[in-house]
Amino acid sequence: MPSKQELIKQVAAEINWSQADVKRAIEDYGDVSTKEEVMACCLHYAGPELKKRNYQIGAMKTVNARQKSTIESLVQQLTSVQDFYQNELVPNLRATINAQADRIVELLQNVSSAIGGDK
Repeated sequence: MPSKQELIKQVAAEINWSQADVKRAIEDYGDVSTKEEVMACCLHYAGPELKKRNYQIGAMKTVNARQKSTIESLVQQLTSVQDFYQNELVPNLRATINAQADRIVELLQNVSSAIGGDK
Protein backbone atom coordinates (compact mmCIF):
# COMPACT_ATOMS: atom_id res chain seq x y z
CA MET A 1 0.00 0.00 0.00
CA PRO A 2 1.51 3.38 -1.01
CA SER A 3 2.15 6.02 1.61
CA LYS A 4 0.07 9.17 1.86
CA GLN A 5 2.90 11.23 0.33
CA GLU A 6 3.19 8.83 -2.60
CA LEU A 7 -0.57 9.05 -3.17
CA ILE A 8 -0.33 12.84 -3.15
CA LYS A 9 2.49 12.78 -5.71
CA GLN A 10 0.65 10.33 -7.98
CA VAL A 11 -2.64 12.22 -7.94
CA ALA A 12 -0.94 15.61 -8.35
CA ALA A 13 0.91 14.37 -11.43
CA GLU A 14 -2.20 12.72 -12.84
CA ILE A 15 -4.51 15.75 -12.54
CA ASN A 16 -1.82 18.44 -13.07
CA TRP A 17 -2.20 20.01 -9.63
CA SER A 18 0.54 21.03 -7.25
CA GLN A 19 1.22 18.68 -4.39
CA ALA A 20 0.32 21.50 -2.00
CA ASP A 21 -3.18 21.78 -3.51
CA VAL A 22 -3.70 18.02 -3.23
CA LYS A 23 -2.59 18.21 0.43
CA ARG A 24 -5.08 21.02 1.04
CA ALA A 25 -7.79 18.93 -0.56
CA ILE A 26 -7.26 16.02 1.81
CA GLU A 27 -6.57 18.00 5.00
CA ASP A 28 -10.21 18.24 6.09
CA TYR A 29 -10.95 14.57 5.48
CA GLY A 30 -8.48 13.00 7.83
CA ASP A 31 -7.04 9.64 6.86
CA VAL A 32 -7.02 8.64 3.21
CA SER A 33 -5.51 5.37 2.14
CA THR A 34 -6.40 4.90 -1.51
CA LYS A 35 -5.92 6.82 -4.69
CA GLU A 36 -9.70 6.92 -5.16
CA GLU A 37 -10.18 8.58 -1.77
CA VAL A 38 -7.58 11.21 -2.64
CA MET A 39 -9.31 11.80 -5.99
CA ALA A 40 -12.67 12.17 -4.22
CA CYS A 41 -11.15 14.75 -1.88
CA CYS A 42 -9.77 16.64 -4.89
CA LEU A 43 -13.16 16.59 -6.60
CA HIS A 44 -14.77 18.03 -3.49
CA TYR A 45 -12.00 20.60 -3.12
CA ALA A 46 -12.25 21.59 -6.79
CA GLY A 47 -15.51 23.41 -6.15
CA PRO A 48 -15.71 26.44 -3.86
CA GLU A 49 -12.42 25.79 -2.05
CA LEU A 50 -10.33 25.88 -5.19
CA LYS A 51 -12.18 28.95 -6.44
CA LYS A 52 -11.44 30.70 -3.14
CA ARG A 53 -7.77 29.68 -3.34
CA ASN A 54 -7.48 30.97 -6.92
CA TYR A 55 -8.96 34.31 -5.83
CA GLN A 56 -6.40 34.48 -3.02
CA ILE A 57 -3.54 33.77 -5.43
CA GLY A 58 -4.87 36.41 -7.83
CA ALA A 59 -5.10 38.95 -5.02
CA MET A 60 -1.52 38.22 -3.94
CA LYS A 61 -0.28 38.72 -7.50
CA THR A 62 -2.13 42.04 -7.71
CA VAL A 63 -0.57 43.24 -4.45
CA ASN A 64 2.83 42.10 -5.71
CA ALA A 65 2.41 44.04 -8.94
CA ARG A 66 1.35 47.17 -7.02
CA GLN A 67 4.30 46.88 -4.65
CA LYS A 68 6.69 46.45 -7.58
CA SER A 69 5.21 49.51 -9.27
CA THR A 70 5.52 51.54 -6.05
CA ILE A 71 9.14 50.47 -5.56
CA GLU A 72 10.03 51.37 -9.16
CA SER A 73 8.38 54.77 -8.73
CA LEU A 74 10.29 55.46 -5.50
CA VAL A 75 13.59 54.42 -7.06
CA GLN A 76 12.91 56.74 -9.99
CA GLN A 77 12.11 59.64 -7.62
CA LEU A 78 15.25 59.02 -5.57
CA THR A 79 17.37 58.87 -8.71
CA SER A 80 15.89 62.14 -9.90
CA VAL A 81 16.61 63.83 -6.55
CA GLN A 82 20.15 62.44 -6.53
CA ASP A 83 20.72 63.71 -10.07
CA PHE A 84 19.41 67.15 -9.07
CA TYR A 85 21.81 67.39 -6.13
CA GLN A 86 24.74 66.01 -8.08
CA ASN A 87 24.30 67.97 -11.29
CA GLU A 88 22.68 71.25 -10.24
CA LEU A 89 22.74 72.02 -6.55
CA VAL A 90 26.30 71.01 -5.67
CA PRO A 91 27.92 72.84 -8.64
CA ASN A 92 25.85 75.96 -7.88
CA LEU A 93 26.81 75.84 -4.21
CA ARG A 94 30.46 75.32 -5.12
CA ALA A 95 30.37 78.32 -7.49
CA THR A 96 28.67 80.46 -4.82
CA ILE A 97 31.22 79.45 -2.17
CA ASN A 98 34.11 80.18 -4.55
CA ALA A 99 32.62 83.58 -5.45
CA GLN A 100 32.20 84.40 -1.75
CA ALA A 101 35.78 83.29 -1.01
CA ASP A 102 37.07 85.49 -3.83
CA ARG A 103 35.04 88.43 -2.49
CA ILE A 104 36.40 87.89 1.03
CA VAL A 105 39.98 87.78 -0.33
CA GLU A 106 39.29 91.00 -2.25
CA LEU A 107 37.85 92.72 0.85
CA LEU A 108 40.77 91.59 2.98
CA GLN A 109 43.22 92.93 0.39
CA ASN A 110 41.36 96.25 0.36
CA VAL A 111 41.38 96.39 4.15
CA SER A 112 45.06 95.49 4.39
CA SER A 113 45.99 98.04 1.69
CA ALA A 114 43.88 100.67 3.48
CA ILE A 115 45.59 99.87 6.76
CA GLY A 116 49.02 99.74 5.11
CA GLY A 117 48.38 103.02 3.25
CA ASP A 118 47.58 104.91 6.48
CA LYS A 119 51.03 104.27 7.96
